[in-house]
Amino acid sequence: MMANEHDKFNLLQEESNSVETGNTTRSNVPRMSQLVPTSTLRLLCGLSSLCVVLLILNIIVTFTKSNSECPNGANTEMASLPVCPPFPCPEKWFEFTGHCYYITNTLKSWDGAKTTCEKMNSHLIMINSLEEQEFAVEFAVQKTTWIGLSDADGEWKWVDKTPLDWNQTYWREGQPDDWTGHGKGGGEDCAQIAYDQKWNDEQCNKPYQFICEKEQRNWRK
Repeated sequence: MMANEHDKFNLLQEESNSVETGNTTRSNVPRMSQLVPTSTLRLLCGLSSLCVVLLILNIIVTFTKSNSECPNGANTEMASLPVCPPFPCPEKWFEFTGHCYYITNTLKSWDGAKTTCEKMNSHLIMINSLEEQEFAVEFAVQKTTWIGLSDADGEWKWVDKTPLDWNQTYWREGQPDDWTGHGKGGGEDCAQIAYDQKWNDEQCNKPYQFICEKEQRNWRK
């Protein structure tokens, strides 16, 4: 009996020590937290928030950049509004004010020249400004050159059916005159840049060099 009583006493003593140890540990928890200054806790919270914000910004910038890359390999500087530069003009074409121009020494009638340009997804040149007129004159190299202007239906129009603006023309003096004295039937219904760098109306079936024109291909339509 004495042995059993002694064992019970030891067991009770161990349980008491265990409870006291647990209470001591719990009582130390608030004391340990008090060792960290409030200012440090605020700093840690601020740094954590800053890291989250920077991570979100990095994700947004990466996504925007990937969506602002131009299909032709050029990158835009405006991440929120991609504005890609147009493609360069095809080989043997020349760029001027957002358009591409092609001149050929092959001599064709006006209709033949028009068809050739259309096969190249372009049209005979339509001159809409003094700058374009000067460019075309230089491009023609003082050779008679067809342009995309005719009056086959009695009214001077460009190949896109736009009526000629008579306030912006570059006709040679006295032209167009629809001259019929050539004796070949009909008048002169097609326009050209003559050797003197002015416009002249001519018989459409005569062969001359010509200039084709098309817009530079742009990724944003």
